[in-house]
Amino acid sequence: MTDDDTRVDDVEAMRREALGAFAHEIRTPLTSIRMVLELARRAGAEGELRLDRELAEMLTVSIDDLQTLADDLQELSRLERGKVALSTGPCELPAAVAAATELLGQAPRLECDAVDAVAGPWDAARLVRALAGFARSANRIGDGSGVVRLRTERAEGSVRLWFESGTLEGPQRPIQADAGFAFFRSRQLVVAMGGSVHCDRRDRAVQFGVVLPLHRAQGGESSRPA
Repeated sequence: MTDDDTRVDDVEAMRREALGAFAHEIRTPLTSIRMVLELARRAGAEGELRLDRELAEMLTVSIDDLQTLADDLQELSRLERGKVALSTGPCELPAAVAAATELLGQAPRLECDAVDAVAGPWDAARLVRALAGFARSANRIGDGSGVVRLRTERAEGSVRLWFESGTLEGPQRPIQADAGFAFFRSRQLVVAMGGSVHCDRRDRAVQFGVVLPLHRAQGGESSRPA
């Protein structure tokens, strides 16, 4: 595995790639909104807009997507500055994995063997979203099969989760904006919980190693800036 979050230059690289991912993903709902407005303009008379039920639903979905992206960007910024008060659990890992699997549904499908029955000082709701984000990203820059493998392992003072897609062969590649904004948000959430994320990316294959502490940091801090 390659540690991607210990050096200052890595932090700056992650920040640049996160902004690139955000800029790319915001184009999708904006494009959809432009399309809806154009169709509504054509359906109207004398320059007025006419929205039928289908167009109204498309507009609502696009606006919701924009709001979600804006909320995620704000949260990532606050996480980096240590301004988010995270719950300190306890959070049961099997329950978090089950909730993430349910959240993902079939897009992609998360396959895992028995999950270590451990609990830690993690923010349950945010951890669930982070796990789902890693799975989506792994499928996106992995083999794209729609199936992401997850395995867990108890270690000294921590638990480790591996998200895998594809076969790790060939030269390593960097994690870039094409990993999707969800990856960068998920990574920062794990860092804020006192954990770390390690990445091994190849051509059409990737492995994310997520390390979560089993005990709170000394002094009771539940979050820290990157």
